[in-house]
Amino acid sequence: MRKTFVGIALLLCAGCVQVLQWDTAERQTVEAEHENAITQIELTGAAGELATIAEEQAATALDYKLSTLSQAERIKLLIDQAEWQRWVDRRNAEFMGDGSIAPMLRYGREESRLKNRFLELTVPEEVRQAFIAMRNAPVRFQNQTISLNHGELDFVIPENKRNEFTLEFETIAQLNIPFCREIKNGKDTFLIGVIEPTNFGVVSSFGEGTESNLCIWKNGANIANYLVGRKITVQNISISQGMVEVSFLDQGGKLHQKKFDCQTTNDDPILINHWTTERIN
Repeated sequence: MRKTFVGIALLLCAGCVQVLQWDTAERQTVEAEHENAITQIELTGAAGELATIAEEQAATALDYKLSTLSQAERIKLLIDQAEWQRWVDRRNAEFMGDGSIAPMLRYGREESRLKNRFLELTVPEEVRQAFIAMRNAPVRFQNQTISLNHGELDFVIPENKRNEFTLEFETIAQLNIPFCREIKNGKDTFLIGVIEPTNFGVVSSFGEGTESNLCIWKNGANIANYLVGRKITVQNISISQGMVEVSFLDQGGKLHQKKFDCQTTNDDPILINHWTTERIN
């Protein structure tokens, strides 16, 4: 050990080694990079822990749900669980870019889907059945009709907006599960839900999602979409005499209530974020 110290001293005296001084720009740069790396590791670790907690909560919710069902219903739910697990494994394995925060984004995506599964298993059964009925429903988006993917809306990123770090598509929105509703009117079946931005925490140069949309399906067809507001928190949805009333909080915490005709058809597509032309009511 002493020989090592002597060797270092000789090298320093000979001018063969330059040591970064505390107040040099080089030292400050190294420290900043080190702090950023530590912060990133801490955030990734925290995201992983949250995903683990969400997984435990979803498993507990499944156990409780199974305990409340008949044997036939339990078998049906277990089949559904196996299908969901295959779906979520495939979705979570999708490419999230090569950036340094990719692991954190993957954990965030896993946590979000597990939280959605927890909600799906713990909402009232009539709400869950309404979600199941609309989770793969068609929606009008950007001059075309596409299908939701287990309640998620995927957007294919234009090739001229991609680079080696960009995803081929982003999941930019999802159904708000607790506010899925189904109503029957004579021979017609109406499904009503709120599609809200999510992006699973992905922030790109194109911006985060801002729009929430009230979407209405009649006998499986997306007949109407209405903008509800910017960055809102839905509180309640009620239906009476052909009108849907949505109660929500705005960013300032103020309560609003809006009514929409659930039987009138319009041609408006859903609008989510800066990939689309924003129109805020």
